[in-house]
Amino acid sequence: MLADLRDISIILLAIESIIIGIILLLLLWQVRLLVLLLRDEIKPILKDTQETTRTVKSTTRFVGVRVAKPVVKTASFFAGVRQVVRAMTEPLYPEAAARRSRSSGAGSSGAPASPSTPPAPSSSPAPDVES
Repeated sequence: MLADLRDISIILLAIESIIIGIILLLLLWQVRLLVLLLRDEIKPILKDTQETTRTVKSTTRFVGVRVAKPVVKTASFFAGVRQVVRAMTEPLYPEAAARRSRSSGAGSSGAPASPSTPPAPSSSPAPDVES
């Protein structure tokens, strides 16, 4: 009886090993098919991606040379012209011009404002200081 149980278990283990071997072969076959599929699909995708990258690089270079550089040069030229015009039209001493414009205003006494005049006090109350 114990020998029969041993023989049956050996037969079951052999059948199980055969089934595992067949499943392993099927798994290897599927992995091979996957590798072939990836090779056939990924290579064209990579080639298209590289071509697109080259196109983007050349477009960026073209836009930089033909569009951005002239726009930057034109903008910097006009910024320089604007600064020259501002320098020519602004007074040399802005403090004196401000004093003259304040003294020539309506209701003024005609006396020039003193540069040492203290500023007017603010309308906010002074903070309480505790000792």
